Amino acid sequence: MKNATEIMKKKYLILIIKFSIISIFVITVTRAIILTSMFWEVNIESGFKLESILKIIERTSYYVPSLILIIPLVGVFFNKKIGWVLIQSYFYFLITNLTFRIKYYDFNDKTKILLNFVGFLLIMLIIILMNKNKISDQVYGIRKLELIKKNIIASVIGIMITITLALSKI
Repeated sequence: MKNATEIMKKKYLILIIKFSIISIFVITVTRAIILTSMFWEVNIESGFKLESILKIIERTSYYVPSLILIIPLVGVFFNKKIGWVLIQSYFYFLITNLTFRIKYYDFNDKTKILLNFVGFLLIMLIIILMNKNKISDQVYGIRKLELIKKNIIASVIGIMITITLALSKI
């Protein structure tokens, strides 16, 4: 039992990050299912048809956050470099998505600005924690010299997801 508690002390940061990713995934899937059922009741005729489900997916974007969250969710289950890159790319996506939407903000709404700033700081904190030696080297085996390359790869993936989403909304 003592050995298990020592392991938990060493890896509690990464366990919190992984648990939060899994929790966010479950919440977004649940939200998408609830919104789909509400859309179904209002807009689709009765009966269960595959064609109706495809219409809902085509007309709405309820499942897009869940699809994006599959990237870090896969990374949660790999304690190798690829897992770190996938998890980190999601946080870079969140950062670029927040900064990309700044041009649409109403700067008179101080509460929204404050919430986005706090969210930005929390995401940056997670990125910094993921780059700590305790997580990057001891859990994922990424040496300090490789860290810059892996961060660039993760940020490019995150930026590409943001650009793809922005272009799909046009």
